[in-house]
Amino acid sequence: MMQLELKQVCKGYDHPVMDRLSLEVEQGEFFVIVGPSGIGKTTLLRCIAGLEVVDGGEIFIEGKNVTRVPPYLRKAAMTFESYALYPHMTVFDNIASPLKAVKNDPVMVRKRVNEIADLLKITPQLDRKPHEISGGQKQRTALGRTLAASPKVFLLDEPISHLDAKIRAELRLQFHTLEALREVCTVYVTHDYAEALSLGDRIGVMGNGGLVQIGTAHEIFEKPNSLFVAQHLGQPGINILQTELIEEKGQVFAACGQLKLPLHPSHLQYLEQKNIMKCNLGIRPQHLRVPGEDEKLQDQEFEMEGRVEVFEALGAYGVMEVQLEGEKITILTGSDDKFNSGDKITVRMQPKFFYYFNSQNGDNLLL
Repeated sequence: MMQLELKQVCKGYDHPVMDRLSLEVEQGEFFVIVGPSGIGKTTLLRCIAGLEVVDGGEIFIEGKNVTRVPPYLRKAAMTFESYALYPHMTVFDNIASPLKAVKNDPVMVRKRVNEIADLLKITPQLDRKPHEISGGQKQRTALGRTLAASPKVFLLDEPISHLDAKIRAELRLQFHTLEALREVCTVYVTHDYAEALSLGDRIGVMGNGGLVQIGTAHEIFEKPNSLFVAQHLGQPGINILQTELIEEKGQVFAACGQLKLPLHPSHLQYLEQKNIMKCNLGIRPQHLRVPGEDEKLQDQEFEMEGRVEVFEALGAYGVMEVQLEGEKITILTGSDDKFNSGDKITVRMQPKFFYYFNSQNGDNLLL
């Protein structure tokens, strides 16, 4: 039985936010929704929690239709982006608030709060108020309050977006190891693709009023079903070239101005079957490389000469913008690479890693 199920859910204000959106999340699953700001991710969580009334469709939790059930009876708990802690209460009382609201035994309340605080490593902060603790501790307190409610569905709205990089990394690891999350289902919202790829058992990319693609991190990253999905997963972003298929000396190329790229035989066959002559060609920066001195070409690899426009060394890797036959291309480089503006370099790539998207609707033409 699905822990959470949405059927054809609709919600709009002056424009549609969700248009017949459907979703199924199993018990123990950590489902991440990723998409640009303002696309409706938070609204979706609020509809599941009952804080917004849907215009159409149905919401089920543990098989029960809760579409018109008030929030406090839904068994869904939401952690907000802004933490929403009670400023006049201690960390202990903030975590305990959902337990006290239903008049649980004080001994049980203290035992439960202490267990959660130990789990989240905030026991030393229990007697402090929100203004006396760090951002990471505030977020853990908000999460602890959600855990205390013992919901069947956890709803996490950008829970670590305000934190510094070190604490974000720590909390991402913590989400992986929290056993409490494996007893329920979790819907986690973020605009950060790295968070989505790191945390999600499955990921849903939100856009155009619904979830435009659902799959594992590998499935969505390697086989995006549209240009929209490809552009919203990956950093640096995918290179997109508006190309036209041309034939020269018996070989077909994808041409963008003076830049001419060969096609993989299977891709060419697929495009010819669909009678595609113009399309958007995508190349991820990590599928382009600068070879070492005297390094041989790999299987089905080809090379072109380019000129460095900008190079950024970012520690673990580098990002470089290169001119190839008049077109700007972004390349991901190794941590030890060093380039200067104006350097002439060789760029290698393999056509088997190219993506082709419909020029009109953005669909992946190879799927």
